[in-house]
Amino acid sequence: MVLPDVLMAAAVLVGAAGSACVVVLVDQPEPEPVVSRVVRVVDAGTVEVREGDRVVSVRLANVAAPAADECLYAESRRVLGELLPEGAAVTVKWDGAVAALSTQDGLVNAALVGEGLAVPTAEGTRFLDAVKRANNSAVEQQKGLHSPDVPCTLPGRVKAITDAAAVVEAQSLRAGKTELTVAADTAKSAIGLVEQLAKPGGLTWDAVAPVEQTVLLAKVTKAVPTLYRKEAELRNVVKGLR
Repeated sequence: MVLPDVLMAAAVLVGAAGSACVVVLVDQPEPEPVVSRVVRVVDAGTVEVREGDRVVSVRLANVAAPAADECLYAESRRVLGELLPEGAAVTVKWDGAVAALSTQDGLVNAALVGEGLAVPTAEGTRFLDAVKRANNSAVEQQKGLHSPDVPCTLPGRVKAITDAAAVVEAQSLRAGKTELTVAADTAKSAIGLVEQLAKPGGLTWDAVAPVEQTVLLAKVTKAVPTLYRKEAELRNVVKGLR
């Protein structure tokens, strides 16, 4: 008897006393995609969908989205809601405890990351390549968590620090008291941002590649002496003014 290839992953034939023992390992079929309806977006990385008579909570595979207290959480949740509006048909493809959600417009997991509103994670493997490609695009276009124009991102905080250093360095000490005080306060605020960077971690850091982190922190290191020096100079001048 010949076993079909699709059913036989391996066969071990052991002959003994004119008899044979056949061990057959059967391939497990891939789970069929489930077409569901969106019930609601729970947070920036979790959605509830209706499968028949039950509501299922789905975490997005390969997606690390901002928590409620993290940078761009509200924006990420809002965009996820636009990608998955209530009642929309969505295909659910499970990968262990997490899943990929697809609409007629494509893979939602990748779309959210492509907007820079989440970063790739290795939780799940089936869709990781697609999510990584989307992340590369977001990095190149400086979207969301990768943008220096968003104050709460790592690039945004570094830009605020270096911009402040440039402003206070250019500030003339012959200006009026109000202008000098504003400049000194600008330096102080930037120093506060520097102190925050002394405790790395969280999604804003995860969004930036280690090599780029090194580049950004080098800019901060260069700006720090200017900030401390100019704040002291400006405060001293203000004290001497009537």
